[in-house]
Amino acid sequence: MNKPLNAKRGFTLIELLTVIAILAILGAIIFPTVGQFRTLAKKSSDSSDLRNIVQASQLFAAQNGERLVGPSQTLGLGGVTSTDGGAANTIVDVAAVLAYGGELTDPKTWVSANETTRNEGSGGLFTATVDEETSEITGAAPGNYDEGDFSFSYVTGLQTSDPATTPVAFTRMTSTTSNTWGSNDPYGNDGGHVAFLGGNVSWYNDLGTETSGELIATNGTSANSIDQAVPDSDNVRQPSVTQQ
Repeated sequence: MNKPLNAKRGFTLIELLTVIAILAILGAIIFPTVGQFRTLAKKSSDSSDLRNIVQASQLFAAQNGERLVGPSQTLGLGGVTSTDGGAANTIVDVAAVLAYGGELTDPKTWVSANETTRNEGSGGLFTATVDEETSEITGAAPGNYDEGDFSFSYVTGLQTSDPATTPVAFTRMTSTTSNTWGSNDPYGNDGGHVAFLGGNVSWYNDLGTETSGELIATNGTSANSIDQAVPDSDNVRQPSVTQQ
């Protein structure tokens, strides 16, 4: 007896295994690609934030004798104060000064997209006391942050006349004398960004043999570390390495 022409036919075991194998192959191709795109998006976000830090620094310099944030500048009565030879400021002070004098007011700018456990804060980078009658700021201070809340480092004491290849800000490094990032840094040992005075931001897997010559020391020779590429390594302001 012949089967009806419209009788339903199920998949054979071989067909099912073939479909499963194809799906497994597609998954193996797609999932790593999705991960790569996520990492690329995070790096792009960090690059944009570092570029904003440089731009805010240049805006600050335009109003302060072509000098970027100094090594002892903090917020105090009347706004930004600086004492020559005074106590060194911190990365918290730098962020507050740029928020006050460079219009870089979003705390998230200082947090890497790859460090979601860090404190992005709910307050501003600085607090201010305002005279109700004149609307003038009579006192200012850094906001409620500490050095463990930031992902990016900053080089104080620069001037706009310094070489365009001078680092201004960079992805936090466990050691700025090293040519590699550490396992506790935002992207671990994979690398980090460096933002330069000229406005460009570059990603480095390392600052040593792989990218030798891309960092330039103050004497014009190749540099293999941040310390070698800045005028004074004592002016580098680092966040705490350990996350909150």
